[in-house]
Amino acid sequence: MQTYDYCCSKDGHGLAYPQFSVVFIHTFSVNRCLELFLPEDAVRDDYETLTDRMAEEAFSTNIWRGPADFLECPVVYMNQNIERQIFVMRGKEDALVKKKVCRGKLFEKRLYTRPVLTSCGEEDSSSFVWTFGRKAVYRCSLRGFDFLMPLRPAEDEDFPPVDLAGHASVEMSIFFGNTVSLTYRFFFDGNSAKVLAPGADDGEPVAASAITDHLIALLSIHLGAEYWSSSHGEREGRGERLSSQSNINLESTLVVKDFWIDEDGFLTEPSAEPWVISGEGRTFDEVALRYKKYLYNYHTAYREVSSHNDRMGHEKYRRRHGVSVRNDQHYAMVDIWENVMHPVSGGGDLFSGKAKKRLTEAEIITHIKEFHKPELVGLMTLYPGEWPYRHPDAYDEVCGENIAIDTDDLVLVGTNLAVVFGTYGRRGNAADESRACHGNASGDAVRQGVDWAGHLRERARYHVSWPEYLLILQMVLAKKHVIAVAKDKMIDVALTAKDRSSEELIGENADLGIRLSRMVLQLDIVKYSKFASHLVMFDRTTRRLRLEKDMEELRGIIAMVNESLRNLSDYKAMKSDFLLNTILLIISCASTFELFFQRSEMPFLTYFDVKSDGIAAWLVTVVATITVFAILLALKSTAKKIWQMFIKK
Repeated sequence: MQTYDYCCSKDGHGLAYPQFSVVFIHTFSVNRCLELFLPEDAVRDDYETLTDRMAEEAFSTNIWRGPADFLECPVVYMNQNIERQIFVMRGKEDALVKKKVCRGKLFEKRLYTRPVLTSCGEEDSSSFVWTFGRKAVYRCSLRGFDFLMPLRPAEDEDFPPVDLAGHASVEMSIFFGNTVSLTYRFFFDGNSAKVLAPGADDGEPVAASAITDHLIALLSIHLGAEYWSSSHGEREGRGERLSSQSNINLESTLVVKDFWIDEDGFLTEPSAEPWVISGEGRTFDEVALRYKKYLYNYHTAYREVSSHNDRMGHEKYRRRHGVSVRNDQHYAMVDIWENVMHPVSGGGDLFSGKAKKRLTEAEIITHIKEFHKPELVGLMTLYPGEWPYRHPDAYDEVCGENIAIDTDDLVLVGTNLAVVFGTYGRRGNAADESRACHGNASGDAVRQGVDWAGHLRERARYHVSWPEYLLILQMVLAKKHVIAVAKDKMIDVALTAKDRSSEELIGENADLGIRLSRMVLQLDIVKYSKFASHLVMFDRTTRRLRLEKDMEELRGIIAMVNESLRNLSDYKAMKSDFLLNTILLIISCASTFELFFQRSEMPFLTYFDVKSDGIAAWLVTVVATITVFAILLALKSTAKKIWQMFIKK
């Protein structure tokens, strides 16, 4: 294999990314007694015309925002182009269902009311709403927000300072009625969002390219990143300096502008003051929490078939624990575009078409995979700053195989992050190449190639180059989340076993198993996919996310809980048998002692001229003695158990 001069400059880190996309994926499930709904105006008849007009404006200005941002609406139902392109839905199962809102109540049996929105965000108590079917995939656009994230290196770091600034678009996918996948999309195309190098002496910032450490810093606000540093403080009442304290979390600052949800999840007017979120770890959770609260406040209602106990239990849980995102699924996808750069010593770009030796798309991918293993390991593990010191031998374990089906694409999937390097945009319009290969002098028709330039423009609609794979990834993550929720439910069943009847526990466990099986089977993309290539991607992604291992663990937990419930049932049955035997013993004792007070005769002995009175009395005495001895043993055993219980207390 030919090698190249890929040495970096002193402040460089290997690869540079002039344009890229980052998608934060937040997956959770709503309670089974709830269903999601949309206001009537969220479903627009002029959606196709509207999106065409938005596309024209976006393509002319290179700025694209979600439909909800364009319309200034909190939520808009989107068309199903991507879903219908890769899935086969059956009949009317993917249609929305329209229902009447009566005096602020979605259903007559509903106990608690929540506001219903019009398209402008105003509350309405008399309108129609749209509910989602339980056998299809839906996608909606939510109003996004503007952001600024300043990245400044520490004294011992050598990456350049930049500002990540722009607009984040938000979309919501709903899988089969109750599994929600919120995606926060950062589209760094130089217009919708930008990477800016701060100007010297407060000058105007200039456009810059991001490097791997910049990506890690952005991803850390959603996933968290391991970053060892030292901090100092002062002891209270003393002037002593503390010895260096280790800090493992990467600190970050996110400035959010024009945010439209307050801390309780209700609509509010955007404040003129920016919302500054600063701290360690997953600081973006504060933003995700507000979106989740908004959905619960404005877009959930109790199902007509939900019971009174289910509703009361859900409200009690909400009052006690509130809404949280701690146990939700956190994932991210990074989409590196075809203009990825590779600075070389002495200036220039190894991947440029003007280089001395122009690399093909497949050669670029091969070079990245072979010569930038430490960098890719650092990105997949979110370990900033010191990634050049990661050993390349860890690549196979951390990054795994390339799950792409083309040699000129690189797709790496980990437990928390997926990274896509796509180079097909470098191909340009293949029509001329097709004519050169298939045309002839007789003027026969030629096969038209793919208009890759036009295809790349379409990515603005979805903020990623691989919208199909993003949807596949969301479904795999939803399946993984459902399995994780089922594990938690099984643990709750095991912990509450002592306080509930075995019949109730066995019934709940059986119902949980049925619901889990239905949800897992629904999220199996194999049933819906049109193309074998998507099935390959699905299988490879599933394998990398260790979904089968999670299923095996869940089956083991289910088997363990079922065995425990059977043992509990047998134990309670034994206690019940002991009580019944005690009652029978008392009856037997009463019947035995009754013999002392009546004349006993044995007629069959008189047949042999033997008087039966003496023998009967002797037999009664023996039986009575044995009975009294058994009662004394039972009393002794009971007293011993009571004494042991008293000692334990």
